[in-house]
Amino acid sequence: MTPPTAALSSVLLRAEGLRAISPRGLAPLHPAACCFAGRAVTVRYLPLREDRAAALSPYNEAAPFFDAWEQAGPGDVVVIDAAGREDAGILGEMLATRLHRRGAAAVVCDGGMRDVVALRALGMPVFCRGPAPASSTAGLMLVDHGVPVAIGGVTVFPGDMLVGDEDGVVVCPASSWEKALEEVASREAIEAYVRLRVEAGEPVRGLYPPTEAVRDAFARWRANGSDPNRLT
Repeated sequence: MTPPTAALSSVLLRAEGLRAISPRGLAPLHPAACCFAGRAVTVRYLPLREDRAAALSPYNEAAPFFDAWEQAGPGDVVVIDAAGREDAGILGEMLATRLHRRGAAAVVCDGGMRDVVALRALGMPVFCRGPAPASSTAGLMLVDHGVPVAIGGVTVFPGDMLVGDEDGVVVCPASSWEKALEEVASREAIEAYVRLRVEAGEPVRGLYPPTEAVRDAFARWRANGSDPNRLT
C-alpha cells in the first residue's frame, strides 16, 4: 500500500508526535511519475576539500562512490544528502539508469540533477531541488553510505520508510510503518464518508475533524453495508 503523504503526515503527528518528517525544498522532476513508497538506503556527500578530492573522486575505483549506488536493491529509495546544493548535479543519466536497473523505487535528494530529460524518460520518481548542469564533483565529494543523513531539514536513518506523491515526501520510522498504514486506512475510510456528507451540503463545523458522534454515525453507516459512494 502507498499511503497518501497528507494522511500519513497527519497520522504520524497525532500518533507519534513527529513533526520534522517532510523534507523542505524538494520537488518531483516529473510530476506525472512521482508516487512511490520504499525503504531508505542512504548516501552522504560533503563539501569538497581539496586534500581529499583525489581519494574520493569517481576516477578512483577504490572510492566509496561505486559501492554507494550498488547498495540499492528492488523497492529501495535512494536518499542522498547533498548539503542542499542546488548547483550540483548529483545524478546524471548513467547513475540514474543503474539505479533504475537495480529496481530502485525512487531517488530523494537535497541537491540538483543533471540530464533531466533522460531521468524523466526512465519513469523513476526523482525528488530534488531542480535541474543543475554542473557535476557534483565541482563542489562535493561522496564520503559515505548506509549512515544517517539529513535532507531538507529532516533526518533519515537507513531502513526508514519514505513515501512520495504530488504533495511531497514523508519519512516514517520503520518501527511505526505497519501501525501507520492501519491508521491511514482507517482515516481515509472515515474521511470518504465525511466527504459524502460535505458534498451533500452539510457544513464542516462538528463534522470535520470527525467528532465521536460522526465516528459513531460512520460505524453504523458501514455496518449497514452502505454503498461507499452514497450516503443512503
